[in-house]
Amino acid sequence: MIRGRMAATWRMAYEGVCEGIGILDRGGKVHEAIIQAIKNVEDNPEYVSVDYGGLPNFDGVVELDAAYMDGDTLGVGGIISVQNVKNPIEVAYDLSRYKRNCLLSGEGLLGMPRNMGLRFAIC
Repeated sequence: MIRGRMAATWRMAYEGVCEGIGILDRGGKVHEAIIQAIKNVEDNPEYVSVDYGGLPNFDGVVELDAAYMDGDTLGVGGIISVQNVKNPIEVAYDLSRYKRNCLLSGEGLLGMPRNMGLRFAIC
């Protein structure tokens, strides 16, 4: 049996990568494995770089970024400079399915109608 494979460049991503490999080994989809691996890092306040443990900007505000690209469809989505969004990777993935408005920033993201199918939680 060929096991799922994933790679990450940061040591803090190890546990998430292991979770992602588990998803692949159980027949899950690649995007599910990637999102879970990244959410593992985003959700951990001990990591002083992203999401809960994110480093503030010059004004002392934590702003988040995330990007997702599907190598098969070349769909791309991203968010930049947003505040108070839990799991930005989920929003980036959702945006990758749209032909327009696939890169949003700051207040532009929060103003998007939820009926677009964007799933995000304000924290």
